[in-house]
Amino acid sequence: MMTNITVENPPHAETESLLDLYNSGNLPHAEKDCRKLLESYPESPLVFNILGMVFDAQGKDLQAIENYKKATELKPDYADAFNNIGIILNSMGRPEEAVARFEEAVRADPDFADGCNNLGVMLQNLGQHEKALEHLSKAIELKSTCPATHFNYAKSLRAQGKLEQALDIYNKAINLKPDYFEAYNNRGSLLEDLQRHEEARESYTDSIRLKFDYALAYSNRARVQKKIGNYEGAMEDFAKAIEFGNWKNNASDQNLKSRLYVNLGDILMFFRNYAKALAAYNEALNIEPDNQNLIGMKGNAIVALGDIEEGLKLKQQGYGVVSFDSLQGVSINHGRS
Repeated sequence: MMTNITVENPPHAETESLLDLYNSGNLPHAEKDCRKLLESYPESPLVFNILGMVFDAQGKDLQAIENYKKATELKPDYADAFNNIGIILNSMGRPEEAVARFEEAVRADPDFADGCNNLGVMLQNLGQHEKALEHLSKAIELKSTCPATHFNYAKSLRAQGKLEQALDIYNKAINLKPDYFEAYNNRGSLLEDLQRHEEARESYTDSIRLKFDYALAYSNRARVQKKIGNYEGAMEDFAKAIEFGNWKNNASDQNLKSRLYVNLGDILMFFRNYAKALAAYNEALNIEPDNQNLIGMKGNAIVALGDIEEGLKLKQQGYGVVSFDSLQGVSINHGRS
Protein backbone atom coordinates (compact mmCIF):
# COMPACT_ATOMS: atom_id res chain seq x y z
CA MET A 1 0.00 0.00 0.00
CA MET A 2 1.25 3.50 -0.84
CA THR A 3 0.22 6.72 0.88
CA ASN A 4 0.61 10.29 -0.35
CA ILE A 5 3.98 11.66 0.80
CA THR A 6 5.24 15.09 -0.11
CA VAL A 7 8.43 15.46 1.98
CA GLU A 8 11.49 15.56 -0.26
CA ASN A 9 9.88 13.38 -2.89
CA PRO A 10 10.13 13.56 -6.72
CA PRO A 11 7.21 14.69 -8.87
CA HIS A 12 4.23 12.35 -8.86
CA ALA A 13 4.72 11.32 -12.51
CA GLU A 14 8.23 10.04 -11.79
CA THR A 15 7.23 7.94 -8.79
CA GLU A 16 4.25 6.57 -10.72
CA SER A 17 6.69 5.51 -13.45
CA LEU A 18 8.69 3.61 -10.83
CA LEU A 19 5.57 1.87 -9.59
CA ASP A 20 4.55 0.96 -13.14
CA LEU A 21 7.93 -0.73 -13.64
CA TYR A 22 7.58 -2.52 -10.29
CA ASN A 23 4.02 -3.68 -10.99
CA SER A 24 4.97 -4.92 -14.46
CA GLY A 25 7.80 -7.02 -13.00
CA ASN A 26 10.56 -5.04 -14.69
CA LEU A 27 12.58 -5.05 -11.47
CA PRO A 28 16.10 -4.38 -12.80
CA HIS A 29 14.85 -1.29 -14.64
CA ALA A 30 12.89 -0.19 -11.56
CA GLU A 31 15.98 -0.57 -9.37
CA LYS A 32 18.08 1.41 -11.84
CA ASP A 33 15.54 4.26 -12.01
CA CYS A 34 15.17 4.34 -8.20
CA ARG A 35 18.91 4.79 -7.78
CA LYS A 36 18.93 7.49 -10.44
CA LEU A 37 16.09 9.38 -8.72
CA LEU A 38 17.89 9.14 -5.37
CA GLU A 39 20.78 11.08 -6.86
CA SER A 40 18.43 14.03 -7.26
CA TYR A 41 16.24 13.30 -4.22
CA PRO A 42 18.58 11.65 -1.68
CA GLU A 43 16.12 12.16 1.18
CA SER A 44 13.00 10.81 -0.48
CA PRO A 45 11.28 8.32 1.84
CA LEU A 46 8.94 7.30 -0.97
CA VAL A 47 11.75 6.31 -3.34
CA PHE A 48 13.55 4.38 -0.59
CA ASN A 49 10.30 2.54 0.12
CA ILE A 50 9.82 1.70 -3.55
CA LEU A 51 13.43 0.52 -3.79
CA GLY A 52 12.76 -1.68 -0.77
CA MET A 53 9.73 -3.12 -2.57
CA VAL A 54 11.91 -3.86 -5.61
CA PHE A 55 14.46 -5.73 -3.50
CA ASP A 56 11.64 -7.46 -1.64
CA ALA A 57 10.16 -8.75 -4.89
CA GLN A 58 13.57 -10.18 -5.81
CA GLY A 59 13.88 -12.03 -2.51
CA LYS A 60 16.68 -9.75 -1.28
CA ASP A 61 15.31 -9.43 2.23
CA LEU A 62 18.19 -7.66 3.95
CA GLN A 63 18.55 -5.06 1.21
CA ALA A 64 14.80 -4.50 1.27
CA ILE A 65 14.79 -3.98 5.05
CA GLU A 66 17.73 -1.59 4.78
CA ASN A 67 15.82 0.63 2.36
CA TYR A 68 12.56 0.44 4.29
CA LYS A 69 14.43 1.48 7.43
CA LYS A 70 15.96 4.40 5.58
CA ALA A 71 12.45 5.46 4.58
CA THR A 72 11.30 5.38 8.22
CA GLU A 73 14.35 7.34 9.35
CA LEU A 74 13.47 10.06 6.87
CA LYS A 75 9.77 9.90 7.72
CA PRO A 76 9.24 8.49 11.25
CA ASP A 77 5.47 8.17 10.75
CA TYR A 78 5.76 6.21 7.49
CA ALA A 79 3.24 3.47 8.21
CA ASP A 80 3.66 1.70 4.86
CA ALA A 81 7.39 1.23 5.33
CA PHE A 82 6.97 -0.13 8.89
CA ASN A 83 4.32 -2.50 7.55
CA ASN A 84 6.64 -3.68 4.78
CA ILE A 85 9.43 -4.39 7.28
CA GLY A 86 6.99 -6.42 9.38
CA ILE A 87 5.97 -8.55 6.40
CA ILE A 88 9.59 -9.45 5.64
CA LEU A 89 10.47 -10.15 9.27
CA ASN A 90 7.51 -12.52 9.48
CA SER A 91 8.65 -14.34 6.33
CA MET A 92 12.11 -14.66 7.91
CA GLY A 93 10.65 -16.41 10.96
CA ARG A 94 11.04 -13.46 13.32
CA PRO A 95 7.43 -13.00 14.51
CA GLU A 96 8.07 -10.94 17.66
CA GLU A 97 10.07 -8.39 15.68
CA ALA A 98 7.36 -8.37 13.03
CA VAL A 99 4.74 -7.59 15.68
CA ALA A 100 6.82 -4.61 16.84
CA ARG A 101 7.00 -3.20 13.31
CA PHE A 102 3.27 -3.66 12.71
CA GLU A 103 2.61 -1.91 16.01
CA GLU A 104 4.75 1.00 14.80
CA ALA A 105 2.76 1.07 11.57
CA VAL A 106 -0.53 1.29 13.46
CA ARG A 107 0.82 3.92 15.84
CA ALA A 108 1.95 5.98 12.86
CA ASP A 109 -1.46 5.66 11.24
CA PRO A 110 -4.28 4.28 13.45
CA ASP A 111 -6.56 4.17 10.40
CA PHE A 112 -4.16 1.97 8.38
CA ALA A 113 -6.41 -1.02 7.67
CA ASP A 114 -3.69 -3.28 6.24
CA GLY A 115 -1.47 -2.59 9.24
CA CYS A 116 -4.30 -3.44 11.65
CA ASN A 117 -5.00 -6.65 9.75
CA ASN A 118 -1.34 -7.70 9.67
CA LEU A 119 -0.87 -6.97 13.35
CA GLY A 120 -3.99 -8.99 14.11
CA VAL A 121 -2.76 -11.95 12.06
CA MET A 122 0.64 -11.92 13.78
CA LEU A 123 -0.96 -11.88 17.22
CA GLN A 124 -3.28 -14.66 16.06
CA ASN A 125 -0.29 -16.76 14.99
CA LEU A 126 1.24 -16.19 18.43
CA GLY A 127 -1.96 -17.42 20.10
CA GLN A 128 -2.97 -13.97 21.40
CA HIS A 129 -6.49 -14.11 20.04
CA GLU A 130 -8.09 -11.50 22.29
CA LYS A 131 -5.61 -8.87 21.13
CA ALA A 132 -5.85 -10.16 17.58
CA LEU A 133 -9.62 -9.65 17.55
CA GLU A 134 -9.20 -6.07 18.69
CA HIS A 135 -7.02 -5.18 15.71
CA LEU A 136 -8.91 -7.31 13.19
CA SER A 137 -12.18 -5.70 14.28
CA LYS A 138 -10.61 -2.30 13.66
CA ALA A 139 -9.42 -3.45 10.23
CA ILE A 140 -12.96 -4.53 9.31
CA GLU A 141 -14.30 -1.21 10.53
CA LEU A 142 -11.82 0.58 8.25
CA LYS A 143 -12.18 -1.74 5.26
CA SER A 144 -15.49 -3.55 5.58
CA THR A 145 -15.38 -5.08 2.10
CA CYS A 146 -12.06 -6.94 2.56
CA PRO A 147 -12.79 -10.71 2.55
CA ALA A 148 -9.33 -11.65 3.91
CA THR A 149 -9.82 -9.58 7.05
CA HIS A 150 -13.17 -11.26 7.73
CA PHE A 151 -11.47 -14.64 7.18
CA ASN A 152 -8.77 -13.77 9.71
CA TYR A 153 -11.31 -12.45 12.20
CA ALA A 154 -13.32 -15.67 11.97
CA LYS A 155 -10.20 -17.74 12.72
CA SER A 156 -9.62 -15.99 16.04
CA LEU A 157 -13.31 -16.15 16.95
CA ARG A 158 -13.21 -19.90 16.39
CA ALA A 159 -10.02 -20.23 18.45
CA GLN A 160 -11.89 -18.59 21.33
CA GLY A 161 -14.80 -21.00 21.00
CA LYS A 162 -17.17 -18.39 19.54
CA LEU A 163 -18.31 -20.80 16.86
CA GLU A 164 -21.62 -19.30 15.76
CA GLN A 165 -20.05 -15.85 15.46
CA ALA A 166 -17.16 -17.32 13.50
CA LEU A 167 -19.58 -19.07 11.15
CA ASP A 168 -21.38 -15.79 10.49
CA ILE A 169 -18.07 -14.07 9.65
CA TYR A 170 -16.94 -16.89 7.33
CA ASN A 171 -20.26 -16.52 5.52
CA LYS A 172 -19.60 -12.78 5.16
CA ALA A 173 -16.15 -13.49 3.74
CA ILE A 174 -17.70 -15.86 1.19
CA ASN A 175 -20.40 -13.33 0.28
CA LEU A 176 -17.66 -10.76 -0.35
CA LYS A 177 -15.62 -13.24 -2.39
CA PRO A 178 -17.71 -16.11 -3.78
CA ASP A 179 -14.60 -17.94 -5.07
CA TYR A 180 -12.86 -17.88 -1.67
CA PHE A 181 -12.00 -21.58 -1.55
CA GLU A 182 -9.99 -21.28 1.69
CA ALA A 183 -13.01 -19.78 3.44
CA TYR A 184 -15.27 -22.62 2.26
CA ASN A 185 -12.71 -25.08 3.64
CA ASN A 186 -12.46 -23.33 7.01
CA ARG A 187 -16.22 -23.00 7.22
CA GLY A 188 -16.46 -26.74 6.67
CA SER A 189 -14.08 -27.41 9.54
CA LEU A 190 -16.11 -25.10 11.77
CA LEU A 191 -19.34 -26.87 10.81
CA GLU A 192 -17.67 -30.12 11.87
CA ASP A 193 -17.00 -28.54 15.26
CA LEU A 194 -20.72 -27.82 15.43
CA GLN A 195 -21.48 -31.47 14.54
CA ARG A 196 -23.18 -30.35 11.31
CA HIS A 197 -21.42 -32.97 9.22
CA GLU A 198 -23.54 -32.93 6.07
CA GLU A 199 -23.19 -29.15 5.82
CA ALA A 200 -19.47 -29.50 6.45
CA ARG A 201 -19.17 -31.95 3.56
CA GLU A 202 -21.04 -29.54 1.29
CA SER A 203 -18.70 -26.71 2.25
CA TYR A 204 -15.61 -28.83 1.55
CA THR A 205 -17.16 -29.83 -1.77
CA ASP A 206 -17.64 -26.15 -2.65
CA SER A 207 -13.97 -25.55 -1.83
CA ILE A 208 -12.91 -28.41 -4.12
CA ARG A 209 -15.24 -27.19 -6.87
CA LEU A 210 -13.37 -23.88 -6.80
CA LYS A 211 -9.91 -25.46 -6.57
CA PHE A 212 -9.91 -29.04 -7.80
CA ASP A 213 -6.40 -29.79 -6.48
CA TYR A 214 -6.86 -28.37 -2.97
CA ALA A 215 -5.35 -31.19 -0.89
CA LEU A 216 -6.43 -29.80 2.47
CA ALA A 217 -10.10 -29.76 1.48
CA TYR A 218 -9.87 -33.36 0.22
CA SER A 219 -8.26 -34.39 3.52
CA ASN A 220 -10.97 -32.62 5.52
CA ARG A 221 -13.79 -33.98 3.38
CA ALA A 222 -12.32 -37.49 3.74
CA ARG A 223 -12.47 -37.11 7.51
CA VAL A 224 -16.12 -36.05 7.52
CA GLN A 225 -17.02 -38.74 4.94
CA LYS A 226 -15.57 -41.28 7.38
CA LYS A 227 -17.61 -39.81 10.24
CA ILE A 228 -20.89 -40.15 8.35
CA GLY A 229 -20.08 -43.68 7.14
CA ASN A 230 -19.30 -42.94 3.48
CA TYR A 231 -16.14 -45.05 3.44
CA GLU A 232 -15.85 -45.24 -0.33
CA GLY A 233 -15.98 -41.46 -0.57
CA ALA A 234 -13.47 -41.16 2.26
CA MET A 235 -11.12 -43.60 0.51
CA GLU A 236 -11.25 -41.59 -2.71
CA ASP A 237 -10.69 -38.31 -0.88
CA PHE A 238 -7.72 -39.58 1.14
CA ALA A 239 -6.13 -40.74 -2.11
CA LYS A 240 -6.78 -37.35 -3.75
CA ALA A 241 -5.32 -35.51 -0.75
CA ILE A 242 -2.13 -37.56 -1.07
CA GLU A 243 -2.00 -37.04 -4.84
CA PHE A 244 -2.47 -33.27 -4.77
CA GLY A 245 -0.45 -32.48 -1.64
CA ASN A 246 2.48 -30.15 -2.20
CA TRP A 247 4.58 -32.05 0.31
CA LYS A 248 7.52 -30.19 1.76
CA ASN A 249 10.32 -31.91 3.62
CA ASN A 250 9.32 -30.64 7.04
CA ALA A 251 7.88 -32.39 10.07
CA SER A 252 4.39 -30.89 9.76
CA ASP A 253 3.88 -31.85 6.10
CA GLN A 254 5.41 -35.29 6.46
CA ASN A 255 3.36 -36.13 9.56
CA LEU A 256 0.16 -35.13 7.74
CA LYS A 257 1.15 -37.22 4.73
CA SER A 258 1.78 -40.21 7.00
CA ARG A 259 -1.63 -39.81 8.68
CA LEU A 260 -3.31 -39.71 5.29
CA TYR A 261 -1.66 -42.98 4.27
CA VAL A 262 -2.68 -44.55 7.59
CA ASN A 263 -6.31 -43.48 7.13
CA LEU A 264 -6.27 -44.76 3.57
CA GLY A 265 -4.80 -48.06 4.75
CA ASP A 266 -7.44 -48.44 7.46
CA ILE A 267 -10.28 -47.99 4.99
CA LEU A 268 -8.67 -50.39 2.52
CA MET A 269 -8.50 -52.93 5.34
CA PHE A 270 -12.22 -52.34 5.95
CA PHE A 271 -12.88 -53.17 2.29
CA ARG A 272 -10.54 -56.19 2.58
CA ASN A 273 -8.19 -54.81 -0.03
CA TYR A 274 -5.27 -56.02 2.02
CA ALA A 275 -2.54 -55.68 -0.60
CA LYS A 276 -3.27 -52.00 -1.17
CA ALA A 277 -3.66 -51.45 2.56
CA LEU A 278 -0.18 -52.94 3.07
CA ALA A 279 1.19 -50.60 0.39
CA ALA A 280 -0.38 -47.61 2.18
CA TYR A 281 1.08 -48.63 5.55
CA ASN A 282 4.49 -49.08 3.92
CA GLU A 283 4.29 -45.54 2.56
CA ALA A 284 3.55 -44.27 6.06
CA LEU A 285 6.46 -46.32 7.43
CA ASN A 286 8.78 -44.75 4.87
CA ILE A 287 8.00 -41.46 6.61
CA GLU A 288 7.93 -42.80 10.20
CA PRO A 289 10.03 -45.98 10.21
CA ASP A 290 10.13 -46.20 14.02
CA ASN A 291 6.40 -45.76 14.60
CA GLN A 292 5.42 -48.87 16.56
CA ASN A 293 1.70 -48.55 15.81
CA LEU A 294 2.41 -48.46 12.10
CA ILE A 295 4.53 -51.59 12.37
CA GLY A 296 1.61 -53.30 14.10
CA MET A 297 -0.80 -52.13 11.40
CA LYS A 298 1.50 -53.53 8.74
CA GLY A 299 1.43 -56.80 10.67
CA ASN A 300 -2.37 -56.81 10.57
CA ALA A 301 -2.32 -56.46 6.78
CA ILE A 302 0.25 -59.23 6.37
CA VAL A 303 -1.76 -61.58 8.59
CA ALA A 304 -4.84 -60.80 6.49
CA LEU A 305 -2.85 -61.67 3.37
CA GLY A 306 -2.12 -65.09 4.82
CA ASP A 307 1.46 -64.77 6.06
CA ILE A 308 0.54 -65.35 9.67
CA GLU A 309 4.02 -65.98 11.03
CA GLU A 310 5.55 -62.81 9.57
CA GLY A 311 2.48 -60.75 10.42
CA LEU A 312 2.49 -61.84 14.04
CA LYS A 313 6.17 -60.99 14.37
CA LEU A 314 5.42 -57.45 13.23
CA LYS A 315 2.38 -57.20 15.48
CA GLN A 316 4.48 -58.34 18.42
CA GLN A 317 7.10 -55.74 17.52
CA GLY A 318 4.50 -53.03 17.14
CA TYR A 319 1.83 -53.76 19.72
CA GLY A 320 3.52 -55.96 22.29
CA VAL A 321 3.16 -59.66 23.17
CA VAL A 322 0.73 -61.30 20.74
CA SER A 323 -0.57 -64.88 20.77
CA PHE A 324 -2.57 -66.67 18.13
CA ASP A 325 -5.54 -68.91 18.85
CA SER A 326 -5.74 -71.32 15.91
CA LEU A 327 -9.31 -72.32 16.77
CA GLN A 328 -10.68 -68.80 16.53
CA GLY A 329 -8.27 -67.57 13.87
CA VAL A 330 -7.75 -64.16 15.48
CA SER A 331 -4.77 -62.45 17.04
CA ILE A 332 -4.95 -61.39 20.70
CA ASN A 333 -3.08 -58.38 22.00
CA HIS A 334 -1.88 -58.84 25.57
CA GLY A 335 0.04 -55.56 25.79
CA ARG A 336 3.72 -55.11 26.49
CA SER A 337 5.38 -57.16 29.23
